[in-house]
Formats: sequence, C-alpha cells, structure tokens
Amino acid sequence: MKHLKEEFDKLTFKEFFAYMLSLACIASAIVAIFLSLYMPPQGEIHSSALTYFGISSAFAGSLIGISAHFSNQLVKFKAEVMAAIKEKDEEKQ
Repeated sequence: MKHLKEEFDKLTFKEFFAYMLSLACIASAIVAIFLSLYMPPQGEIHSSALTYFGISSAFAGSLIGISAHFSNQLVKFKAEVMAAIKEKDEEKQ
C-alpha cells in the first residue's frame, strides 16, 4: 500500500485530473444504470442507459489509455536520449 501512495504522489496535475475525470465518468454511468432500474417500467434497463454506460466507459478508458501510452513513450524517449549521450561520451574518450 505504501508503494501505491508513493506512485500517487508522483502524479502531475494533468494525470490526476484525467484519473479523477475517468472515475467520475464511470461513477455517473453506474448511477445512471441503477436509476434506470427504478424508472418505469421497473426492473428493465432501457437501451439508452446501456448506450450511455458504454460511451462513458469508452471515454474513461481513453483518458486512462492515452495517459499511459504517452507516459510509456516518454520513458522510451528518455532512454534513447540517455543512450545517445552515453554513446557520444564514449566516442570522445
């Protein structure tokens, strides 16, 4: 659990905002599904509520996926730059 707190503390505002927005989006979609159970006709989930849930889940997934994709690309880019710097230093010596 300590590791998760350390990772959470490293997040930038943009990443924090994306994760919180995706969490709020999923929570509102779940609330919409449960509310549709209690609207007439009771016990039946309308197809529009299911469509809303699907779209909200896709949006939340894209927020998280885009964030993860670009952080992976940044790590790869940093590694390539550091390798190039080490290679240049070795050539000079």
